Amino acid sequence: MEKSPRRPRGANADNVQVGYWISHEAKQVLVEVSDKLGVSASQGLDLILTHLERDSDGLPLWANQVPLSKDSHVAKAS
Repeated sequence: MEKSPRRPRGANADNVQVGYWISHEAKQVLVEVSDKLGVSASQGLDLILTHLERDSDGLPLWANQVPLSKDSHVAKAS
């Protein structure tokens, strides 16, 4: 099994760790995109978020095209 890419030593000096519950499907998309980019999932998420196109209100351009709900399909921790 091939090792997943890692950031170079010291590259995380100014980074913060986040911990969010996401669906298995979203995680799989992140892994697939990151693998195709040749970067770690952490670096892939960083790239996705820093290159996200946003409108003048700061929302993603697709936000008005996708029904947004406060009820998430991600299971809530008990």
